[in-house]
Amino acid sequence: MVLGIDTSGENLGLAICQDGDIMFSSLSRPGLRHGEIIQKVTKDFLLKNRISFNDLSGVSVTIGPGSFTGLRIGLSAAKGYSYSLGIPLAGVSTLLAGAYAFANLDKRVFVVIDAKRKEYYWAIFDCSDEYPKRLSRDSVGSIADLKEMVSDDIIFFGPSHIEKLFLSEFEGCEYRVSDNFNLADTASYLGEQDIKNRRNIDAAVVVPFYLRSRF
Repeated sequence: MVLGIDTSGENLGLAICQDGDIMFSSLSRPGLRHGEIIQKVTKDFLLKNRISFNDLSGVSVTIGPGSFTGLRIGLSAAKGYSYSLGIPLAGVSTLLAGAYAFANLDKRVFVVIDAKRKEYYWAIFDCSDEYPKRLSRDSVGSIADLKEMVSDDIIFFGPSHIEKLFLSEFEGCEYRVSDNFNLADTASYLGEQDIKNRRNIDAAVVVPFYLRSRF
């Protein structure tokens, strides 16, 4: 069983993946209080689903881009579980986790997250197969930068608070927004695949991916 953790935004997402299936999932909205509640919420989540920490074979966490504080808190918790339980840790791109919601869709998916300062984190994926294929690296840029990447076969995806951006700046483009999509679900699945294939699973080298300086 792989525990997935997402604290990249205002949500706190948890999930359990086993053999490619999401067995359990939880989504709460602590705002920016992840650090105050993550240990208790995780413990309660496992207890509710009758899972012991010792049942875990790995842990997976979104590493960014996203909230600077949230990313540090999530990764700190994940590393703590990895070291204390002696299990591997996988770090998953927040944008890749979002794109996976559209797996097997014959479209290109443009995942967008608000980066503040009138900028946005973004990446484009080909989601025609089960595993999204990167068409760009994770990037940060202005609305003008995003407009340069737009094409007819793209679907925009992001949290609901940036729906106004899609409506005002990308009129006529297809988009989907959601605050209820649990990135921990796909993080746990993608992390399980990385752990099985022994890709980048050393807790000592997994670090937050901020994309830019905090200041």
